[in-house]
Amino acid sequence: MKAVVCVRMWILCVLVSLGGAFPAMADSGDLIEVFIDARQSAYVTYQGVATDTSQQARDEMAGYATLEGISLVTWEEFRNQAQDIVAKGILKNEYPGAGTALGILAVLKANPGRPIAVTWNGGIATSFFDFQLAVETLEAYQENAETYEKSRTEAKEDDPLNPDVQIRAMLGS
Repeated sequence: MKAVVCVRMWILCVLVSLGGAFPAMADSGDLIEVFIDARQSAYVTYQGVATDTSQQARDEMAGYATLEGISLVTWEEFRNQAQDIVAKGILKNEYPGAGTALGILAVLKANPGRPIAVTWNGGIATSFFDFQLAVETLEAYQENAETYEKSRTEAKEDDPLNPDVQIRAMLGS
């Protein structure tokens, strides 16, 4: 089940990104919308939609936005309510001082076509392996929260979902 969910999410991101729009997505035009996929309880994925995104890709995203758990919001709305929107998908914030919402805003602005996800615990997922780890850690937490807490790494720099590390890497700083 874990791999199926992760593969489904990764395929959706790739299809939306490559849906005839890869060259348009590579350039960062002005953001106009944010595509939000909250169907998976382990993470919520965000992807910026820029003015130079092809109409085909924008139509595909609008079609997906009719599904339960998926939405397309204006950039202005997302920017103004980022903290609240991002917080909705966090079950247990393990990174309270990370400034995740501000980081998401910066990443979306810098690279709108690249999907980025906030995990159930406030971490950041950017790769298939991150998505899979988010699913696995949520399952472990739900099975036995005490055991999960004991298994967590204390070294934040070794934590693959650490927002401070992930956002800096995505912004090239």
